[in-house]
Amino acid sequence: MDFMRRSFLLSGAVLVLVVSACQKEQVPAAPEAQAGICKKDVAETLAGMDRLTDDAAMQLTGATIVRQVKPGDPVTMDFRQERITIETDATTGKISRAYCG
Repeated sequence: MDFMRRSFLLSGAVLVLVVSACQKEQVPAAPEAQAGICKKDVAETLAGMDRLTDDAAMQLTGATIVRQVKPGDPVTMDFRQERITIETDATTGKISRAYCG
């Protein structure tokens, strides 16, 4: 009798594993056309230009967050794909560096 009970439990466990393996895998929805992600290639072309407004920087790069700093200013090193950081030389008013993140 003990052998029958173990066989039954083992077959039930195998059946559960087989059925669960056959379930359709859920695929996460695709993000909406990468909305709000900063375009690195565009950001890099801003160096040498006159200082931009936040709105102009967002429009050109697709970023939704703009961080305007001067060279040497302390900034956090966390990467934010929706942010552009623009370093502007205070004496010339020109962008010395622009990068995503």
